[in-house]
Amino acid sequence: MDILQKIARYREEEEKLKWEGTFAEYLEILKEKPWVAQSAHSRVYHMIKDAGVEVVNGRKRYKFFSQHLFGLEEALERLVEEYFHPAAKRLDVRKRILLLMGPVGGGKSTLVTLLKRGLEEYSKTDRGAVYAIKGCPMHEDPLHLIPHHLRDDFYREYGIRIEGELSPLNMMRLEKEYGGRIEDVMVERIFFSENRRVGIGTFSPSDPKSQDIADLTGSIDFSTIAEYGSESDPRAYRFDGELNKANRGIMEFQEMLKCDEKFLWHLLSLTQEGNFKAGRFALISADELIVR
Repeated sequence: MDILQKIARYREEEEKLKWEGTFAEYLEILKEKPWVAQSAHSRVYHMIKDAGVEVVNGRKRYKFFSQHLFGLEEALERLVEEYFHPAAKRLDVRKRILLLMGPVGGGKSTLVTLLKRGLEEYSKTDRGAVYAIKGCPMHEDPLHLIPHHLRDDFYREYGIRIEGELSPLNMMRLEKEYGGRIEDVMVERIFFSENRRVGIGTFSPSDPKSQDIADLTGSIDFSTIAEYGSESDPRAYRFDGELNKANRGIMEFQEMLKCDEKFLWHLLSLTQEGNFKAGRFALISADELIVR
């Protein structure tokens, strides 16, 4: 098989993975595969676990890392079992930023790159499938559509806890495009990609005097204010910051300790409360792993 045939085959396989349907149809998927509603931390943990684990000399060795990181078995076991595992169970350890520290050449950047590339491939598998509200720039979890007063009933029926609020943009779309009919909202399967800015983001601080917080949280699109009439209209806001685009996945915050503190407040709010402030809106919910 030559390279062109392989490219064509790859394209066909990509097309087969795509899915689009209504929220009602998405709920049918949840009944069969409840794991598709897992949190970002849970997805990372199961990605590592599903790659295989073996015990060598009384210590766990994760095949996900074994071909790229050497001599770090103890540190990796602590990372997986003391951080990712309890975070996957929604324990409070998930409210911490994962700060990797060590000497130059210690494998920190390699570890982050492995997690990013791993999520890109894992989201193409059945166990790592991710679904989002179609047309949402933040790839929002469709379960945010469920009203608060029905979430306990939803948990009793599906065994899935819902965290987070519907974003201002999707709240408006629900009313204007779907007439408030939650069951008709379109849902699609998404695939993580750092290049396409889907579920994976990277923030690199620069000159604190010139860098704008919009790089992290998005910004107002002034060209649309005349059309929509207000800066508080979510359609006049660009949800294109790294925190927006990394929702449902992972965001690497490079050189975190050198960053201006105004950026760090947003990270603390996101990790501890599961939301951050952007524009003239209420707090915006996001679910992502922050690492550096």
